[in-house]
Amino acid sequence: MTKPEIHVADSPEALVHMVSEWLQRVTLEAIREHGCANLALSGGSTPKPLYQHLASKESLPWSSIRLYFVDERNVGPMDPDSNVRMIREALLNRLPVPPLSVFPWLTETDPRESLARYRQALAILPRSDGYPELDLAMQGMGGDGHTASVFPGSPQELSRDWVAAGPGPGTERLTLTLPLLAHARRVAFLVAGSDKATRVQECLSGESQLPAAWLTRHAREAHWFLDRASASAL
Repeated sequence: MTKPEIHVADSPEALVHMVSEWLQRVTLEAIREHGCANLALSGGSTPKPLYQHLASKESLPWSSIRLYFVDERNVGPMDPDSNVRMIREALLNRLPVPPLSVFPWLTETDPRESLARYRQALAILPRSDGYPELDLAMQGMGGDGHTASVFPGSPQELSRDWVAAGPGPGTERLTLTLPLLAHARRVAFLVAGSDKATRVQECLSGESQLPAAWLTRHAREAHWFLDRASASAL
């Protein structure tokens, strides 16, 4: 629960390079410390260029990395709105990532089964206060202040489980919960665009009750990576 670190890049392109270098550094640090890095990746349009850049670098030992997914829509794996589809196309299909080191959400089924399967996948991780401990959770932030698939006023916002299911725009969502994400060794928000500037300022003010603000306050170590446009209200 320390003050978040704010990193500002001059452009969206510079932001991708900044986050890529930082992500590679903390991932290698985790591998040196305990032989494996446990990362959770987010979907959406903002991180896609980051994943494409990481795929082009090929500088990480992917056989020593486990990849989880912060959240997912309850749609098929080939659906255009699927987070796992985007991340596979941008990153995983272009790298020698062992399939058994990737943990996608089970979709198109009863959400209770999906949550039970993901609890099993998370149970192999070391624990922090009873929660599985990720080395890094990469987060986005929506225009309403949501992060992961935890929306303001949603049932997911109140969950103290490891995982939760609930409503989201367009379709049902499956998500890691805020308490689990807060127990990650590091949480990193990646935000770009002037349309997010006011909400970024609100979430970093220390008073907001929005999901992204809650996670920032309660994270063990929080980083916000912004371009000039999204940081313009700070």
